[in-house]
Amino acid sequence: MKSLSRRSFLRATGGSAIAFPFIGWKSTASGEAPSKDIRVAAFGANGRAWGDISGTMKHKYTTLVAAAEVDEKRTGNVKKDFPGAKVYSDYRELLDKHGKEIDVAVVGTPDHMHAPIAMSAMQLGKHVYCEKPMTRTLHECRTLTEYAAANKLITQMGNQLASGSGNKTTALAIQSGVIGKVVAVHSMCPKSWGSSTPLGAPSDPPAGLNWEHWIGVAKMRSYVKGEFHPGQWRKRIGYGTGTLGDMACHIVHPWYKGLGGPAVLEVKSTGAIPVDGDSWPLNCKVEHVIRGNDLTDGDFPYTWYDGSEKPSEKLAELVGGATNIPKMGTLIIGTKGVIAVAHGGSSMPTVYRNGQKVDESLEKPVSKDHHGEWLDAVRGSGVTPVCDFSYAGPMTELVLMGTVAIRVPGKKLKWNSEKLRFTNSKEASAMVREKYREGWEVKGL
Repeated sequence: MKSLSRRSFLRATGGSAIAFPFIGWKSTASGEAPSKDIRVAAFGANGRAWGDISGTMKHKYTTLVAAAEVDEKRTGNVKKDFPGAKVYSDYRELLDKHGKEIDVAVVGTPDHMHAPIAMSAMQLGKHVYCEKPMTRTLHECRTLTEYAAANKLITQMGNQLASGSGNKTTALAIQSGVIGKVVAVHSMCPKSWGSSTPLGAPSDPPAGLNWEHWIGVAKMRSYVKGEFHPGQWRKRIGYGTGTLGDMACHIVHPWYKGLGGPAVLEVKSTGAIPVDGDSWPLNCKVEHVIRGNDLTDGDFPYTWYDGSEKPSEKLAELVGGATNIPKMGTLIIGTKGVIAVAHGGSSMPTVYRNGQKVDESLEKPVSKDHHGEWLDAVRGSGVTPVCDFSYAGPMTELVLMGTVAIRVPGKKLKWNSEKLRFTNSKEASAMVREKYREGWEVKGL
């Protein structure tokens, strides 16, 4: 791994640094981009964040300038492999001190801090790679999508398998009409990022964890050992987004990309109900009505299942039995057949007709490096990243509408995308945008 390059930096002085948008270097006469490093700031330093740092820093032209991590005990990898990089607990301090010294931001924090960090970096003109889901709320998602487009910033959401051959093959198979017009979609995930019991008693945060900075923009609450940090935040309302938010941006992508990003008309949660206001439920089922287009047979239903929820036996017959339904993946039902595709690795789609597997000659694009494609675009490749915010934003909105429905169970929620609200539920519309904690406000959010 590379150490921080030796160079002199111009330090930002007083408050937040202001930088003009960094649109990408022009190619040289030979057609190759100049050998100038992309200067990186990382937000989060362990777990998925470390995966993003590693993926970014394996690129030929990258230098890690600084990282922000709220838990000192989780900074070891960065300090060991990038001894020249500065490390901070507060992301705002990093941006204040290094705003003029960085070109891109890589955001790998818990969900509730995705939008405030990404937006703060973009307002300094920085290109952004942000883990999935892109944001925690619908308002955050729409705001980041529009800001990135208006300022011509190069972005990528971190659903890495979207750059894989399997995902791309599935999308092209839908577009080729191999199963005719799409009439229904079913996506499932056996994970259970939720809880059926209330949280335990509060306790003191461990040494090295800055709980104030971990909470960030979210509502302040007491630390509970083993229930938030380092990974259980995914289960908690207000900080994570449950199994649906954590996994759907991966699993939904192949069919959503294949259908050109269709709009959601309605959403309804028919699965488990949250035990309280703290935790997402186990075993969710969320039903959507999706607007049809040229690739579908009119408006169509899309159903999400997680935990123990599974498609019906009748659906299983379409692919020759329940054993052929991916435990984690999607069934795409068409007028002339069914595509079954598992999530993970380089999983390729399988086509069924009348319950029987059939061999189809499918176009199989090569896999790309998800981080590398984004970094190449920053350097001026001219290729739009596969999950840039203009695409990832609407897909994330689809996912986040489901998380709202889970909190308003049993009610069919009608969505007005233009007005960014549910037209028949004040309770649901109140969850579209949630106020940031005093002292942690971010302009525009």
